[in-house]
Amino acid sequence: MNVESLLNKIKIFTELVIDSGFKRDVIDYKQSIAQAQNQNLVFMKGLSENIKENLIYFENNSLDSELSSVLRENEPFTSLNTLEELEELDSDKEIDGQQYFQKFNQILNKLQKAIQTNESELNTVKTTFEKYVSEEDDFDDDGEQAVMSLIFKDLESTGSLKEFSRVLHRWNRTLLIYHTLLKSESPKEISLVEIQNGSIDVIFNIDFDVAIDLTELIKTGLKVYGAYLLYKSKTAKEIIASYMGNKKLIATEKEREKLMLDNIKDSIKLKALEQHKENLKTDSPPTKAGATKKADEVAKVITDHIVKGNEVKLLTPPELEEEDKPDMSTELRTETATVRERWKKLDEKEKQLLLDKYTIKEEEEEKKDK
Repeated sequence: MNVESLLNKIKIFTELVIDSGFKRDVIDYKQSIAQAQNQNLVFMKGLSENIKENLIYFENNSLDSELSSVLRENEPFTSLNTLEELEELDSDKEIDGQQYFQKFNQILNKLQKAIQTNESELNTVKTTFEKYVSEEDDFDDDGEQAVMSLIFKDLESTGSLKEFSRVLHRWNRTLLIYHTLLKSESPKEISLVEIQNGSIDVIFNIDFDVAIDLTELIKTGLKVYGAYLLYKSKTAKEIIASYMGNKKLIATEKEREKLMLDNIKDSIKLKALEQHKENLKTDSPPTKAGATKKADEVAKVITDHIVKGNEVKLLTPPELEEEDKPDMSTELRTETATVRERWKKLDEKEKQLLLDKYTIKEEEEEKKDK
């Protein structure tokens, strides 16, 4: 496994489980319910809800798959089925306080022990491998390379070698086009570092400045996509219900939905053109020729990627001046988690609408390559 990728997976565990206070909270919850006055259903169910919310957040951040690919000596704590056990416990209408305490305490004990063993193993791995990543690389010099990864989770992209080859070709072309949109010099061939199995993780090197702009571009797409998903899963239904059958108002809402759907790709294209315009002010500006067409092609590929539930990661983010501010890779992961959570709330018809609209068809690429 690529070292940057491995360390990134450990970093995700540290951020979500340790730095967030989740590990500490599990220990505190155990201590709290050990006191007789806290062994009542209302208090303990409140703690259970907090844990379930965190476990769902971990799921949306793909923590289980991240841990599974790193841990070798222990099972990930996310594989304990804690969420299911808590939901079963909370749904029991006959259980009394003492019975609830006994089962809840057992769940907390298992969870705490598993988190501790995961943390110990990950710390050992981190100590071993972080020495291979240079601390002197500030990525300030022109031409410096950053490490990114494309994560493919949809079966359509990875179900056959032919299809996967086609998708990789598409991304290689897109990254080279995007480079020319931002920089004057010809890009180096995108160097493939490694392909990891599971949900297929393609790790590659790319110009650092381009990587930063690409991360911002994808964040823009995810934010707009997330807004559309929120609208479709909740807001639109509530608004349309409030119109009480008024056809004119319902028609305007349908038009808004169409515009928001179109805006997923349009926002990425607009952001890419803004980045291009900003880079025209540099000492080595990119060529203006074909900028709109290039931005449109880049937007199509990125939209196809995120609508299918796939991801992009920046594995070597720049150093932060403000310690309490999340880095770009964390912001990108957070936006991805928000989209994943909202996607789950769509019905199958609405999911298919997105895929039908934004999936790149094979015949489109054949025309492009001719």
